[in-house]
Amino acid sequence: MLIGIDGSHANKVQRTGVEEYCWQVIQELKNIIPSDTKVVLYSNKKLLPELAMLPKNWEVKILNWPLKKMWSQFRLAFELWRNPPDVYFSPGQLLPLFLPKNSVVMVHDSAFEAYPSAYRFFGRQYLKWMNRLIVKKAKLILTSTEFNKREMLKFYGHFLADKIKVIPLAYNSTKYNLEKPAGENLYGQYILSIGRLEEKKNTKRIVEAFSLVKKQFPDLKLVLVGKHGFGFEEIQQAIDHSVYKNDIVLLGFVQPEDLLNILKNAQVFVFPSLYEGFGIPVLEAMAVGVPVVVSRGSALEEVGKEAVECVDPKSVKDISEKIIILLKDKNLRQQKINLGLEQVKKYSWNNTATQTWEVLKNIK
Repeated sequence: MLIGIDGSHANKVQRTGVEEYCWQVIQELKNIIPSDTKVVLYSNKKLLPELAMLPKNWEVKILNWPLKKMWSQFRLAFELWRNPPDVYFSPGQLLPLFLPKNSVVMVHDSAFEAYPSAYRFFGRQYLKWMNRLIVKKAKLILTSTEFNKREMLKFYGHFLADKIKVIPLAYNSTKYNLEKPAGENLYGQYILSIGRLEEKKNTKRIVEAFSLVKKQFPDLKLVLVGKHGFGFEEIQQAIDHSVYKNDIVLLGFVQPEDLLNILKNAQVFVFPSLYEGFGIPVLEAMAVGVPVVVSRGSALEEVGKEAVECVDPKSVKDISEKIIILLKDKNLRQQKINLGLEQVKKYSWNNTATQTWEVLKNIK
């Protein structure tokens, strides 16, 4: 049996949610796929050192392509046409124009359908085209939450029900845990949000909610971690117009080794996204004992269960009030922390990869 896997999304130094999933599931599959199964890992450039450490039954194919875009659709497609694997797995929600009949793809969310205003026009059209290609050509679709499955059925039709399998994502439990104490705190008392600074992540309302929280907690800061995204101009305006702008810290992309310490020292983790397909940072925050505020009605509620405080993501008042409750009520705070530590035990990358391998080896 020959398995082909798109490794291009995993092969990045700076990884956010989708790339982190691709990295983790490939790393775990190296330990799970038996030695009598051959695996080809496709990439558009040389693999990072840790990713390049392959079992004997794995090989990498570097498929050069002169352009920055469309590598999957054309260069990878040509390779799959010329040397088709028995099963092809795309962990990054992309399919080439040509693909083997036994193709499995992970769909991470349908945010561009639910919140089109949060995407640039051409980017949105590309994502729509890609999802329709996935719906039409993939033999099986994986997704990380029941919420995502319901969304796909809503946007693309209930005929997909038997074609979609839910396999949850996870977090790095070796790194995110309570074993190591938090290091030096550089920012004092602060609430934290991690994610691209953009409309979809609801960053502007986080800034506005902070202004309400700050009135009751004058020493508090807001720390925002993430690159600038679509709609950042409005976020910058909200920060500039805030009377507390000097207490809002923008860190940009933070290296993983530094991010852990920043997360552990936070008073509350705030993640009220307008739309989220899973939310790995929620698991990471709960795993290090930080209470979490998330948006109601998305996958975040499904992932966090009773361990998280849920808010109306479009209500600045609701977001601020839930933050204030977690800062004031020590009993509720500890209750949420304890529930979070129990909730994260349900998630592991090994389990994610094991379920994925069961799909790949049994597809017909």
